[in-house]
Amino acid sequence: AIVANHSLSRGRIAGVCMALSHGFGIGIYALITAFGLSEIIQRNVQLFSLIQLAGCVFLGYIGVKLIFKEKNINPKGLSLTSSSKLMAARDGFLVAVLNPKILFFFTALFSQFVRTESTYIDKLYLTVIAGGIDAIWYTLVAIVISGFTPSPKLKNLSIWLDKLFGLFFVSIGIIFIVELLSH
Repeated sequence: AIVANHSLSRGRIAGVCMALSHGFGIGIYALITAFGLSEIIQRNVQLFSLIQLAGCVFLGYIGVKLIFKEKNINPKGLSLTSSSKLMAARDGFLVAVLNPKILFFFTALFSQFVRTESTYIDKLYLTVIAGGIDAIWYTLVAIVISGFTPSPKLKNLSIWLDKLFGLFFVSIGIIFIVELLSH
């Protein structure tokens, strides 16, 4: 949803920047998992909870930004500034890095491939494959989504879709925070 939002509202390049930085963030988790730090975090429940809380807060932050986003329709097309590219890259990276459940996903996945005799090169291959597949997938999503030319009606509707997605993100963040605090 966030890649689609950046691709539609800020253009193809912003969507691709987000996709690549998300893939980089996924690669970081893959690297951490492949080299065994997942076990350390699994043993430190407080650290895991802190990472989860940071992820919820960031999700809520994105949601609030979408809810209070002003209607900004540029009929002549998008003007992509370097700051919007950086914002897209930042959001993509943080969405990946602030999701500690990815660590458990890679722990489950890599348990099939990482052995005690696995070399550093083997682990780096897994890292590059995981981050690369993620970046390629979301880049394709950004390219396809940004290829659509929204009609004026859809552009007018987009502000309400942003608010709906914003409420969705804030709700998810609040639900996860309540779940965290109840444990």
